[in-house]
Amino acid sequence: MLIVLGALVGFLGFAPLFLSFRLARKHPSTSTLSLGLYGLGGVSVSLVVLVVGLLLCAVWARDGLVGFAIAEAVVFLGATIAFVVYRNGIFKRGDK
Repeated sequence: MLIVLGALVGFLGFAPLFLSFRLARKHPSTSTLSLGLYGLGGVSVSLVVLVVGLLLCAVWARDGLVGFAIAEAVVFLGATIAFVVYRNGIFKRGDK
């Protein structure tokens, strides 16, 4: 059960990062500073969500903390990698 909750928290931790990417792309400014601030804000909120999930698990179910943390990290990193690969079109075939 804790592994499933860890995966859910990992996915929820990716949501602010995803939203910051979308906001940065839709923002009319081309300033590097504004794009960087969106990215920094998304990473910061994602980190807060992940740490709060770990702290809550440590308080309520200390015995399952390792499984929770591993599931959280794997899902968060997996979602981030999948999003970047999808958005950059690394595996798309180009018309030549």
